[in-house]
Amino acid sequence: MKYATLSLLVLILAACAGTQDPPDEMVPPPPVRQGELTRLFDRMGSDNEAVGVPASKKLADGDDRDRRFVVSLWGTRKKSAVGAQRYGDALSAKGLHEEAFEWYERGFMHIEAGDPLGPWLRYQMASEYYALGRKDDCINLLANRMGTEPLPKELKGKYDELIEKASRS
Repeated sequence: MKYATLSLLVLILAACAGTQDPPDEMVPPPPVRQGELTRLFDRMGSDNEAVGVPASKKLADGDDRDRRFVVSLWGTRKKSAVGAQRYGDALSAKGLHEEAFEWYERGFMHIEAGDPLGPWLRYQMASEYYALGRKDDCINLLANRMGTEPLPKELKGKYDELIEKASRS
């Protein structure tokens, strides 16, 4: 009995002594940075483009940890499809196409049916697929729209051009 208790104590001490700090990718930004990121997140969906676009660009300048924190804000703060689009634009400009796609998709899933932003977000998602080398997905996303509402004139040509470009590759 003594040995069993002693062995158990040794195992418990070994387990406690062997703890490590979590890896960097699991640690959120410091509280002050979290506050900055939250304020920028709230601004990126602003009705005023002069406020929203710079906030989105500043968010996209963050590191991986910052961008993971921004993703967590989507579930806890007021959602904005326009903000998601702006942030997707900023990420795309930095070459972060997979993350940009995810933000366009968030915006697309947040809008109501018939929202005029929908076809634009679809086009932007398809553009990110193209940038990621996923040509078939690009074509399918553009060609298999649901609904009968025609595309805006300025967007119709973009859809056709991207489908043609993805088909040639």
